[in-house]
Amino acid sequence: MRKSTLILSAIITAALIIALYSLVAAYQRAIQAPVPPTAVTSAEGSQEQPVDNATEAAVAGTISIYDAAAQAVNVLGRSDLYLVLNTQVNGVDVYLATFASGDIMYISKDGQVLSASKLEALSIYQPTSHSGK
Repeated sequence: MRKSTLILSAIITAALIIALYSLVAAYQRAIQAPVPPTAVTSAEGSQEQPVDNATEAAVAGTISIYDAAAQAVNVLGRSDLYLVLNTQVNGVDVYLATFASGDIMYISKDGQVLSASKLEALSIYQPTSHSGK
């Protein structure tokens, strides 16, 4: 090998070692960073609720998103609940419960089931053309 090739190889190897060392050092600093106090749970095992759920619970007659999920599972008798989220229907805040089977349910903030339906599967038919010449 020529001397210039060896020098270039040594420079590239040194640069890669320095980059790898910098990456490992940054990772070590990141995992040793203190945890913010809001993310720490108390010793009794109770967890802090997000601000949205805390404000919802304070309003009389409203249910939490967890209660809406439980109600959707109980009403449909299905255990494949996929997602529950906040949404609006006709300007009213409601929970939308989506099941893996395609069933959806709208539950009002006061716990009433507004609608339950099944999403239709989307299927696309594309004919294939065979040239039989």
